[in-house]
Amino acid sequence: MRLNEVAGAISTTVEEQSAVTREMSANLQTASQGVGAITQGLGRIAQSASEADRATQTLRTAAQSLA
Repeated sequence: MRLNEVAGAISTTVEEQSAVTREMSANLQTASQGVGAITQGLGRIAQSASEADRATQTLRTAAQSLA
């Protein structure tokens, strides 16, 4: 009987560990997707800043030509 109890406890522990590992994997995947979205957002911000800089340069050039 004792051997069956130990085997059952080991089996339960392995199943619980597998469930925790699957949950951690799902959480890491969700986090990874979030990081990807943030990275894309930062890319858009950088592109917008670059476009604003070019527009400012164009405006400055136009204003200097009027002066």
